[in-house]
Parts: sequence; C-alpha cells; structure tokens
Amino acid sequence: MKYIGKYAEHLVLAELLRRGMEAYLAIKANQDDYDITAIIGDQRIVRIQVKASELNNESTNNPIYHVDKNYDYLVLVIVAEDVASFFVIPKCAVLKIKGNDVGLYTTKMENKQFKVRDSFLPYAGQWGKLCHV
Repeated sequence: MKYIGKYAEHLVLAELLRRGMEAYLAIKANQDDYDITAIIGDQRIVRIQVKASELNNESTNNPIYHVDKNYDYLVLVIVAEDVASFFVIPKCAVLKIKGNDVGLYTTKMENKQFKVRDSFLPYAGQWGKLCHV
C-alpha cells in the first residue's frame, strides 16, 4: 500500500472518534514526535504515535524504527488484505519489547504464514488502556 502510514493514522483517528474520544491529528510543526493528540476525560492529553505495516508483504520481520520518540502510546496497525488490526501499547512496553534491537520487529513467519509477533498479542484492541494514563 503506497500511503500506509497516512492510512493508518486516519484509521486510528476514526476509531478514537467512533469510541467517543476527542482526538486530532498532531501539528507536525511543533508535535513531531507523535501523530494524534487525544483528550481523555477531564482534560488529560494523550500523545499517540501510529506505526503501520502490511502483514503479507514478504518481509519476515517488518521492523519499525524511531520508537524512542516523545509519546505516551504507540498504536501499531497491521494491515492484512483489507482488514486492519490495532495494537495499543504503552511506550514503556514498546521499549521493553524492542530491547536492544535496532528496530521494533512486528511480524514473523510461522508454518509458511506471516503472523504478528506474540509480544504484541496482549495489546490487540486494547483501546481502554488510553483511558488509564
């Protein structure tokens, strides 16, 4: 997909709005480390970094780089065919999963099929985590 990053950002923004959260695309001039600003409950601001990858693109690991930026949550969007899966991950967990690796490896090959790495599965669809910052 040519514009997978922008596609993922708008999917996440739409999902946040659908769930009744006030959310806006970040202004890149002064909010370069994250993609979306969400206002939760009584004026708590949550900075969301969105990263995307295609599951079936013949890249075994699909690494994501620059995950050490200044944000609160990473929403990893994995696109398989026309279906997107969301993984809502606190930054501290992102850094733990990444460890000392150069990138954050998101997928793997298992039984000749591409799959999301097991370390991300507990964060699948965990939109409620954003409310507990």
